[in-house]
Amino acid sequence: MYILNREPLTISQISDAIKKDEVTVKKIIDSLLKANIIREDDGKYWVNFTLYSKEDKKILLDIGKEYGKQLAHKLMENKTELSNLTDRIRCADFIERNKINFALIGCFALDWYCLEELEKYNFLVLHKKQPGNRDYILKGDEISDNNVIKSLLYCGSESQAVGEYIFTSFGGSAAGLVFRSTFPDILWQVSTSTFDNIKGSSDLREAFVNVLSLYTEDLLKDCGRLIESLILGNEVEATNRDALLNLLEKMEYIFKEDGHHKVNIPVFFPEDKEIINKINSRVAKIVIDFIDQNYSKIRDALSGIRPTLNKIPFGETFSEVWHKIFGYCNRILAEEGFMYDPPETPHNARYLSWITIER
Repeated sequence: MYILNREPLTISQISDAIKKDEVTVKKIIDSLLKANIIREDDGKYWVNFTLYSKEDKKILLDIGKEYGKQLAHKLMENKTELSNLTDRIRCADFIERNKINFALIGCFALDWYCLEELEKYNFLVLHKKQPGNRDYILKGDEISDNNVIKSLLYCGSESQAVGEYIFTSFGGSAAGLVFRSTFPDILWQVSTSTFDNIKGSSDLREAFVNVLSLYTEDLLKDCGRLIESLILGNEVEATNRDALLNLLEKMEYIFKEDGHHKVNIPVFFPEDKEIINKINSRVAKIVIDFIDQNYSKIRDALSGIRPTLNKIPFGETFSEVWHKIFGYCNRILAEEGFMYDPPETPHNARYLSWITIER
C-alpha cells in the first residue's frame, strides 16, 4: 500500500518493487479489489482510500493549527452566549464550567454534532457504501513520531452505553485512546489483555471474554447508580460499595472532602437535553459559516497530498481535516481557560471523563 500510495503501478511493476512473482501479486491485488481498498484504472492500480504519508500528516497538522486558531477566535466572540447556556446545565452547581465546556462544546458540539452537520451540508463524507452492504470510510496513516503533538489535539472520544448510563472519555487523539485509565477505555484494555494472555484455544478465550463483558456491564451500571446517588444525596446502594467508591476515587470520578464523597466529573441529566441542543445548534451555525468561507482555500492547500493525487473525493479527506481543525481549536480554547486543559498522564494521555444519563 505504501508503494501504491506513491504512484499507481501495474502488476508487473508491483512485482518488481516488492520482489514477488506476478501470480502472488495478482492474488493480493484481487483480494484488495474485492475489499474496495484499491481500484484499477487503465491497467494500473491506485490506492482507493485516504492513506496519508508522513509528509501529508505534517501538512494536515499545519492546516489544523491555522484554521483551528481562527475557529477558536470565532467561538470566543460568542463566549458570553455560550457561557450563559452552559451555566444552565444541572451539574454547573458542582462542576467547573471549563469542564462542562470541554464536554459540551469540545465533544458534543464540535465533534459529534458538527460532523453530522458538515456531512449534511456536503462538506465531508462519513458514510460510504462498501462491499458486503457495509457502511464506513477507510483511513490509513504512515507511522510518524508526532504522538506528543497529537496528544494535544483534543478530538478523540470513546463511549459506551449501559442501561441508562453513557460513559465517555474525550481528549488527546494519539496514545490517549490506548492508555486512558477511565471508562470505557480501561475495560477494553482488560478485555484485550485477557484475550491475549489466557492459555487455551481461541474459542475458549473468546467465550471467556464474552462472559467477562457481561460482568463489566454490571460494573458500569453500579458505578453510574453510585455517582448519581452521590449527586442526588440519596443513600448509596451498590454491591461492594466501598470497593467501588475506592475505584472511582482512584479514577478521579469522585473525591473525598470532610469525610464525604463528592463528584468530580460532569454528569448530564435528561433535563439538560434542551440546553445541549441549543449549544449544538449555536456552535454548528458558527462552524458551518466558517467552513463555507474557507473550504475552497483548505482544499487548494491540500492539493498536493497523496489522497488528492490519488483522486480520492475531498469529502472523505475533509473528515480527517476537520478533526485536526477542531482538535487544535479545543486546545487553544483550553489554553485560554474557556475549556478544561486535561493534565498529562504518564502515557501522554490527556482526557476528561463524564457520564450522560438517559431515562
